[in-house]
Amino acid sequence: MERWFSRITMFWMLFLGEVQSQDWTKCSTGCTCDGNKMSVTCNGLKNVPNDIQKDAKKLDLKYNSLSKLDPTAFHGLNKLTYLDLQWNELQTLPAGVFDQFVTLETLRINDNQLQTLPVGVFDHLVNLDKLYLRQNQLKSLPPGIFDKLTRLTILWLSENKLHRLPEGVFDKLTELKTLRLRNNQLRSVPDKAFDKLSKLETIFLTGNDWDCESCDILYLSQWIRENGDIVKDSSGSYTDPDGVTCQGTMESVNKITKENTFQAGCPTTTQQMATSPASTTTTETMTVREKQTKPRMKIFQEELFSKASIFFCQVIFTQHVSLVVIHILAEIPLLHIVCVVRKP
Repeated sequence: MERWFSRITMFWMLFLGEVQSQDWTKCSTGCTCDGNKMSVTCNGLKNVPNDIQKDAKKLDLKYNSLSKLDPTAFHGLNKLTYLDLQWNELQTLPAGVFDQFVTLETLRINDNQLQTLPVGVFDHLVNLDKLYLRQNQLKSLPPGIFDKLTRLTILWLSENKLHRLPEGVFDKLTELKTLRLRNNQLRSVPDKAFDKLSKLETIFLTGNDWDCESCDILYLSQWIRENGDIVKDSSGSYTDPDGVTCQGTMESVNKITKENTFQAGCPTTTQQMATSPASTTTTETMTVREKQTKPRMKIFQEELFSKASIFFCQVIFTQHVSLVVIHILAEIPLLHIVCVVRKP
């Protein structure tokens, strides 16, 4: 009996010790905690609490009044898999704010006022699966901003003010399935911008300022023609490649080609090679080859003219041709020059 009582007592001590170590018996001010799911939800805050449970896996901070984040706001929360910051007033993100989120899978920062993103702000989110940046005020993206997010499957960038995309900005996102770029100010996309997105299933491109009078639109036009089945309408309910239209017109971007529009003046691949620094040697080599492969008839004609001129001049200067004839012939510029040059 005593042994049984001793075991029960030890069990309760261990249980209470575990609960106390996780500290789920209390929650941060302004927050509610669900110990079973290790979920924390906070409302009515202007700052992120500094005593959030360290074992939390889900942190919901949406619909607060967060206007800025301390660089160490989330330090110690290295078990989070879900962070929701949407519907706040964030204008920027401090560098390093997400550096301890090595297990994070979902990050929602949509519906804020972000104007810029620090270089490398997402570099430690190596397990991130979903990133939502919709409805902000982003005008540009830093080069390589998504390079470390190799497991990302969903990326929302719609409803921003993006007017350009960096070269290769999506090249590392080989697992991406959904990309939203609608309702920005994009005029074109870089050459080969989507070529590495081999698993892409859905893309939203409507509501941009696509400039169909620029040669830069040709890549996007061809890409839409070849991938029209994944180009969706604004609701995402059906396929609509023709819905991606040129700025100021209702003409579909996928109808723009070099052959049938004003794009006929765009440089061809050959012309681009000829004007690029790397092709200088090639161009010079081609010039030499052209000289070396000059038609034989032209060479024969030049040699014949040379021999004939020599003979003619010899006749003039050695056979006592009258001075009258010489003066007459000298009036012909070519003969005059040839003979003077070849005079013995």
